[in-house]
Amino acid sequence: MPVQRRARDRDGSIIQPMTLANMRENGVRSISATCETCQHEAVLNADRWPADTPVPDISLKLRCSACGGREIATRPNWLDRPRP
Repeated sequence: MPVQRRARDRDGSIIQPMTLANMRENGVRSISATCETCQHEAVLNADRWPADTPVPDISLKLRCSACGGREIATRPNWLDRPRP
């Protein structure tokens, strides 16, 4: 069984993580990724991953291009969202 990352709400309670489908419905097409080892940041286009992929699980497929670390935090790149 694959490892799945968890999402938490503002109070720290575990919740269902956002999927790429939901992220795309909100107008966001890219992921912001931050290496927890060296704090290197990158923005990645998320079009190549299936819609049912939870946003936190994308981190399981990444490696930091700066230090090679595997501890990556991923979240929707809300700056990508169209303005109303």
